[in-house]
Amino acid sequence: MFSDKIQLLILKSVAPICVTVSLALFSPPALHAAVERSFSKEIVQYVAEDKVYLLENIRQKVTRPSEKTVVEALLTEDAPKAVSLYQKQLSLYPDPALDQISRARIAAYTLMMESTAASLQPLPSSLQDSTKQQRAAQTTKIAAKAPSTPIITTKTQPPAAELPKQKMAVTPKNYVTIRFGSFQNRENADALAQKISSYAPVETMQQGDFYRVQLKKKYESRTEAEAEGKKIPFAGVVFSVQ
Repeated sequence: MFSDKIQLLILKSVAPICVTVSLALFSPPALHAAVERSFSKEIVQYVAEDKVYLLENIRQKVTRPSEKTVVEALLTEDAPKAVSLYQKQLSLYPDPALDQISRARIAAYTLMMESTAASLQPLPSSLQDSTKQQRAAQTTKIAAKAPSTPIITTKTQPPAAELPKQKMAVTPKNYVTIRFGSFQNRENADALAQKISSYAPVETMQQGDFYRVQLKKKYESRTEAEAEGKKIPFAGVVFSVQ
């Protein structure tokens, strides 16, 4: 049996080792949890104020997977990539503070794609038939008002060469162009237009409460517009214009 002094010495030498092992095992997670910070309030605030560009200030500080995914989606100029990131956040990193942003952005993109596709589709046959019937009715009314007996005049008609040339009626063509984004804030729209202007001439069109960033050039076919859009490193949507 060890003496009391020897046992006391053993206890004194073992105690620091136990404390060290405990700190090594339990301190890192606690320290990590204390350092990790949520930026969800800032993200929600910047989106609500339409100041997404301010997210660049906290981009490197964000550590939570849900927040990192949403910030990356908000700052990317590639619309399909952004939608993929929003879907990833909802499925892999659900967050009550950020889920609403992801759902709203996905819904807005879907609505824009559906409205663009609808503008490029021809009129339904029922609407085309209705338009033809209206034109036929107008033609009948004009014919009914015309005199039944032609008016005879003795005035000599000038030679054919002297007859004024009648202008041919020109049917307006449907052109298409590429739209890169819609913003409620004019500064954000101009910022995107400035980036794209180094690749192609762009314009910012105000339509209602939104500012649309799109190419100035108009194309006669969707294929031609899509070919031009591939030369520009920004995601855009082809839509019809007059």
